[in-house]
Amino acid sequence: MKRRNSFLFILFCFVLVAAALPGVRSQQLTKEEKELLQIQDTRNTEQIETILKYLNDPLKKEYYRAILAAANLQDTSMVKTIGEMLNSKSANYHLTGWLLGNLRSEESVRYLLEKIKADGKINTSAFESLGKIGDESSFRSMLDYVPPYFEEGYFAMALAFYGMRKIKSEESFARLNEILEKCGVNCPFSSVAYAFGRIGEPKYLLPYRQQLLKLSANEDKFTRMWSFSGLGKLQDTSVIEYMLESLEKEQDWRVRVNICNALGNQKIDMNSTLIDKAVSALLIHAVEDQSTHVSIVSWQALGKLFAESDTRNPLTRKIQQDIQFVITPGKAIDWQIKAEAIKTYAKIFKDECRDELLALFSQTDNYDLKAAIVGSFARMQSAMVYRELRDSISADVQRYNAIHPNKDGSMIGSRDLAKVYLAFVETLTELDDRLDDENRNTIRLILSEFSSSKDAAITDVCLTNLQDSIYLQYRAETCQIMVFDYNGFGYPKDKDVMLQYIQFWDKMKFEGVKDLLIKNLKQTDYDIAKASADALSNITGKNFEKEITAPKYRLDHDWSFIEKLSEKNHAIIKTSKGDIKIRLFEHIAPFTVQNFVKLSESGYYNNTVFHRVVPNFVIQGGDPSGTGYGGPGYSIRSEFSEMQFDAYTVGMASSGKDTEGSQFFITHSPQYHLDGKYTLFGTVIEGIEVVDMIQIGDRIETISFSDK
Repeated sequence: MKRRNSFLFILFCFVLVAAALPGVRSQQLTKEEKELLQIQDTRNTEQIETILKYLNDPLKKEYYRAILAAANLQDTSMVKTIGEMLNSKSANYHLTGWLLGNLRSEESVRYLLEKIKADGKINTSAFESLGKIGDESSFRSMLDYVPPYFEEGYFAMALAFYGMRKIKSEESFARLNEILEKCGVNCPFSSVAYAFGRIGEPKYLLPYRQQLLKLSANEDKFTRMWSFSGLGKLQDTSVIEYMLESLEKEQDWRVRVNICNALGNQKIDMNSTLIDKAVSALLIHAVEDQSTHVSIVSWQALGKLFAESDTRNPLTRKIQQDIQFVITPGKAIDWQIKAEAIKTYAKIFKDECRDELLALFSQTDNYDLKAAIVGSFARMQSAMVYRELRDSISADVQRYNAIHPNKDGSMIGSRDLAKVYLAFVETLTELDDRLDDENRNTIRLILSEFSSSKDAAITDVCLTNLQDSIYLQYRAETCQIMVFDYNGFGYPKDKDVMLQYIQFWDKMKFEGVKDLLIKNLKQTDYDIAKASADALSNITGKNFEKEITAPKYRLDHDWSFIEKLSEKNHAIIKTSKGDIKIRLFEHIAPFTVQNFVKLSESGYYNNTVFHRVVPNFVIQGGDPSGTGYGGPGYSIRSEFSEMQFDAYTVGMASSGKDTEGSQFFITHSPQYHLDGKYTLFGTVIEGIEVVDMIQIGDRIETISFSDK
């Protein structure tokens, strides 16, 4: 079932038609719209009455802007007024129900339940909103409701959202089955399959195995995709042969990814013929599949199946032979596939492959592969292997610096070495709890040294592990050394690392840093001042927020620029794999689109990489550091909307509400659990095949814009 709001669809069509008309080059904002946008962006809860004033008439131009402002402020004092609108004959029930789902309160739940029980009204958004904010009591009340045919897809999605929040019961699955039995050809198959796949537990799913099997043969690829997720959770070996047959026939790479994941989650008897068939099929796709995503997930599935197996098993030796074939230097195989094969090698064979991997580390010139090899040593049984690994890295760094001299005197020197160092400290954090005190202290000193590297990703790993109880006796010493390091950081270049240090002292309640933190309260950067105030509060028990002088938000109300975004609402992302063309939603997320366009036009994204790729989930880029920790040095506000994360939609990455900067992602498939949690600001209109090809390390060369 394709979920779509009629109001938004009409609005979107109007935008497209208007953009095509001669002479229409920009959208002039009314004074009232600007006021609502400003209230939303400044999070000004003192002007809630202004928002409510525009919610009384859905036909007014400002109505939808007011809906978005209310949803983003998320102030529950509006609930009573908005809830009562559901009883108005002129209300837009769908948008009002969606809005209540963003205003999380018991009162919101009550209004939504009343709406569902009312006769003669469409309850679509009320279901999904309840699924996102309702409690156990509302869940039981909703189960008593029998939706008409046009609401059954939304009802299924509500069950999915409840289930993802651990609110589920046997009756959830029985109701999904009722929908399947009752609807026939008009059944919302994809919604039901999504619910089965997202909330499944073996004890609840097992009675509906046949229904899942039937759904997995549906003509809709997403229905099949989610059905195989459900089958994978069954832990039922009787469906393995069927999954293997389906894997061979399946044309859509996303469905193949889910089948491989499902196979990797099985508990297969190592003496059965099923394991032979599973290994043969997974190895074929690991080595030969046309999709790199499927190859990567196939290696991951093999690693899961054989992680604790006897390496003398003939099947493990067969896997070993294929891994050795793939990782042989000079093979024309994507490095991302080689890296996953290396991880699987270490996961299965552990110390047995140590020498082979150390030799490969010295032989390869690819530093992404070197990082994968270093990371694989976290799987070794002997924790003392860290010494050999350290020596190999030291020797490699010396060779590297002889060819590429470190001219700026920085600790890391290059992105190549940073990848290896990050993998090294991550490996140390997996090995340290298996070492004696002397060697553990050596690792502590290594982590302490690397925490001052000014590399946010490396610092984060080091400081997170130094909080472990095994280093409790050294915390005062570590904190004091960090004070010295902090004074060597420079703002704004080292802002992210400075914040990590402040947050570490906060968690350690280190009193020796009070003077430094008090000085930080006058910082012009709100993030640093606020983190310092929070740390001081935790250390002293006093509130220091009133002493912050920096403005909370960085504002960019460039109205003339925003009004002309319709002239730049088509982005062309030129990548190393081809062009991706995106329709930007400047009417839905104007400040986000403005930020994206301004950064792009400044060259900010040029020659950056996609640093994160999760098969059948997202590709993510927009970080000049290539680590996932970088950004423009400021945050913009979230712009949540009613639009849904369907396949190939574009959203802003964040670490929580109002923390967006420059990083963005594109989905491979529908990801409805992201709805209302991340800013959606565009959709891919050309170059879907390019999105499918993107892997970690692929580059964004340039981003340009046009109006068509």
